[in-house]
Amino acid sequence: MRKRRYFFWALLVAATAVYADPGSTLLKQMGAELKSMRSLPTGTPTRVACPKDRSTLVGLPQQQVHSELADPDHIESDGSWSYFFTGPTPPGLRGGGFLQLTFGFNPKSRTVAHVSCHYAR
Repeated sequence: MRKRRYFFWALLVAATAVYADPGSTLLKQMGAELKSMRSLPTGTPTRVACPKDRSTLVGLPQQQVHSELADPDHIESDGSWSYFFTGPTPPGLRGGGFLQLTFGFNPKSRTVAHVSCHYAR
């Protein structure tokens, strides 16, 4: 009986490790892409599209967003965080078109409540 119980727990742990939450996977991919863009030489043009299914990000912990994407580029007065998906821009240059991904958080649960994405100029 004891061996069965250990086998069950080992199987459960293995199954949990294999299962990947779509929101966590998307956030991890976006974090890698953002890091890659920010390491480009200044002025390098970038092209990126808004994630198709942003709804998978809703419910993720705010701390997880910070862990994957680092500090936000801008924090709104309502506490939402914005990330600008672009490479480093030359000093004095503004805009040029880049993806802006904004996370709104539930203040009580500190989880993602909504996500918006658009191209900023």
